[in-house]
Amino acid sequence: MRITVLASMRNEGPFIVEWLCWYRMLGFTDAVVVTNNCTDHSPQLLDALQKAGLVHHLRHDIEPGKPITRAKLNAAANHKAVRRADWLMICDVDEFLVIHRGDGLIGDLLDLASDQPDYLGMSINWRVFGTSGRKTFEDRPVHRQFTSAHATTHRSSRFVKSIFRLPKYFSHLAEHTPRGFDYERAAQKRGATGGIWVNSAGQKLPHWVPLKTHLTLMPEPLVSHEVAQINHYMLRSNETFRLKRGTKSPVALGNRYRALYYRTADAGREMDISAFRYSARFDAVFEQVMAAPDVARLHALCCADHIRAIAEKAGKRAEDDPRFTAFMAQADALACGHQASSLA
Repeated sequence: MRITVLASMRNEGPFIVEWLCWYRMLGFTDAVVVTNNCTDHSPQLLDALQKAGLVHHLRHDIEPGKPITRAKLNAAANHKAVRRADWLMICDVDEFLVIHRGDGLIGDLLDLASDQPDYLGMSINWRVFGTSGRKTFEDRPVHRQFTSAHATTHRSSRFVKSIFRLPKYFSHLAEHTPRGFDYERAAQKRGATGGIWVNSAGQKLPHWVPLKTHLTLMPEPLVSHEVAQINHYMLRSNETFRLKRGTKSPVALGNRYRALYYRTADAGREMDISAFRYSARFDAVFEQVMAAPDVARLHALCCADHIRAIAEKAGKRAEDDPRFTAFMAQADALACGHQASSLA
């Protein structure tokens, strides 16, 4: 079974390896990342990961003022890892699927509606995490740094991300749910295909119509976090969030990253360490991926790029930040080590 995760990214270099390891750890077989107009080393990092057979990287630059996310998802729709997938999930680099059932793997979640084998898809509720009081960027796993979240009854917890079958038969891939399922074409190729859509507890959404409905918010009675949730690390640190200030949303092209956005996202005070259940399993995958050729060096350069962007946003010199010089020294040392091993 092919289970693919798809993400749109730009200048997310320091966070790519963690995100990729997370979904590999959960049991996803493929990851597709579409980048556009990057100014950091993330495209080179993704190319190194692709060369190691760990990700599929597509570059799809966008003209200024044009819609971003939709164009990138449309470009990814024709990739073989998307079209041939038995299941597809679309999420962002700051969104981590956490499964509370069984061993916490993707199979434990997809089996939930096994009594309805033709169910078409499942929408999983967000849980939004704030800064947890962290002001500065650190090169440590995001899912371990940020533990303060909104209550599951908060309005933000109604938002969803989805995992669904037969992606090539949908006319529109989108951030929250796909649209326009072609029953006739799917039936010709695959036989009878059910149109049931469920929440993460396996409960049917009674008014969901796959031809038309674009589900963004779960109906309140069907909101559920008991079996699974999407940990949405919406802000990360203060420094990292400040880089978004003054930029446009890649979805709607509006100026959404303002003070109200920050205050709302950072208002959660409930402790949630559900992601910690994966610690040993994650560490093993992370070590393996970071050992792939040139990945550690490019990750260090991405971290240096991030510090440079933070410094420039504040009107300062990156060279005056000891974190920048440390990341650059780390990258140089790894480059020397790689060169020495190549000559051996």
